[in-house]
Amino acid sequence: MKTALKKLYSDIVEVSWELFKIMVPTLLAVKVLSEIGFVSWLDSICAPLLSLIGLPASLVVVVTTTMLTNPYAGLIVMSSVPLAADFSIGQASILASFMLFTHSLPVELLISRKAGVRMRVTFLIRVGGAFVFCAFLNQLLDITGWLSAPAFISLPTFEVTTSLWAWGVNQVQGLILVQLIIIILLSFLALLKAVGIEALMHRLLTPFLSLLGVGGQASTIAVVGVTLGLGFGGGLLIKEVRTGSIPRHDVFGVLVLINLLHSVFEDTAVVMLLGPSLLVILGGRFLFTMLVVWIMMRITSPLPDKVWRSMLTNNNVPEKAG
Repeated sequence: MKTALKKLYSDIVEVSWELFKIMVPTLLAVKVLSEIGFVSWLDSICAPLLSLIGLPASLVVVVTTTMLTNPYAGLIVMSSVPLAADFSIGQASILASFMLFTHSLPVELLISRKAGVRMRVTFLIRVGGAFVFCAFLNQLLDITGWLSAPAFISLPTFEVTTSLWAWGVNQVQGLILVQLIIIILLSFLALLKAVGIEALMHRLLTPFLSLLGVGGQASTIAVVGVTLGLGFGGGLLIKEVRTGSIPRHDVFGVLVLINLLHSVFEDTAVVMLLGPSLLVILGGRFLFTMLVVWIMMRITSPLPDKVWRSMLTNNNVPEKAG
C-alpha cells in the first residue's frame, strides 16, 4: 500500500507539472490575444464552422484552446464563457466530442509522426473525423429532439471582468479545480488498475481489433493507447516501430485508432463536467472510431508501396516493416 501511494503521489506531481507548464502560458497568451482583439477576429472566422455542428460562436476560444493544449485548459476557458440558459445536453455532447477528438494536437501529432504516420494524415483524420461525427450528431439531434434538455455543467462560473486582478483570481481558482480533478482521476485510475478493469479492457478490445485487421503486437499497443492515452500507447509504438517488427499497415491502423479513441477513462471523466451524454461521448465515439478504422484499413490495404511511402507513412517506419 505504501509503495502504491508513493507511485500515485509521483504520478500526480508529474501530470500536474506537465499540464500546468503548458496551461499557464496558454492562459496568459489567450488573455493577451483577447485584449488585442484576436479572439474576436477568430470568432468571426470560425463561427460558421461551429454553426455546422450546432455550437455558438462564443465557444470558439474553448475549442481552439483545447486543440492547442488539452481538455483541462479548455475547461478553464469554458468557465469564463457566458452560455445561453438553453445550452442543451446535446450541445454539451457535441462540444465534449469535438474536444475529445481534437485536443492536444501539436503534441499528439508529433507523437504520431515519430511513430511513423505523416502529420497531415493524422490531422485530417482527427479534425475531419471530429467535424463529420459532430455534424452528423447535430443533424440527428435536430431531427429527433433527443438530448434537448438543459445541460448541467459542473464548472465554477467566473464573471467576465475587465479587472486584471479579478481575472488572475479566476484563473487561480480554475487551476485549483484542475488540480483537484487530477488527484481524483489518477486515484480512480489506480483503483481501476488494482481491481483488474484495465486487464478486462484488454480482453474486450482485442476481438474488435482483430476483426478490424489490427492484430498481434499492435493490438496490445492499441489497448494501452485506448486505456492509458496516446502518450503511453504512442511511446510504446515508437519503440516497437523502430525494430521493424510491426507491419506498416498495422502501424497505420493502430495510430488511426488511438488518435480517435484514447485515454477513455481520464478524458471522458474530464469532459463529463460539461454535462454531456455518456452514451454519445463514449459509446458513439467508440462505434465511429471502429467504423473509421475499418474503412481506412480496407482503403489503404491495396495501395502500392510508393503511395504508402509518399502519402501515409514516413521514414520512421523501417523498410523491412513494409
